[in-house]
Amino acid sequence: MEFKLNDMCDWERQKAVFLMGEAEKLGYNLKDYGEVAVNQNSGYTYIWNEDQNFSLYLPINCELVKSDIVALWTNSENGNEEEMNLTEETTLKDIEDWAQEHENKTKEN
Repeated sequence: MEFKLNDMCDWERQKAVFLMGEAEKLGYNLKDYGEVAVNQNSGYTYIWNEDQNFSLYLPINCELVKSDIVALWTNSENGNEEEMNLTEETTLKDIEDWAQEHENKTKEN
């Protein structure tokens, strides 16, 4: 995992640290190939892992609570995106199942 913390301002680093902590609590793998960075177009702080079919991000303005985290699935064929807002009860399996549903719909079409 590549951590691009040097490219972040203080607030973005705070969000990255929070996001990594919450991702780790979920059981999200922070050791494999991926990155923690800021999307230069949206300003969102995100975690991406090559082995997951979704990423996690925090928007620019947030309270640093789990419900601020958004899971993002992107259709690799057409670039369409779907989002899932996490709740305090959301598990990694919930996110994986949600993303897999979108993968399956793509394969059916």
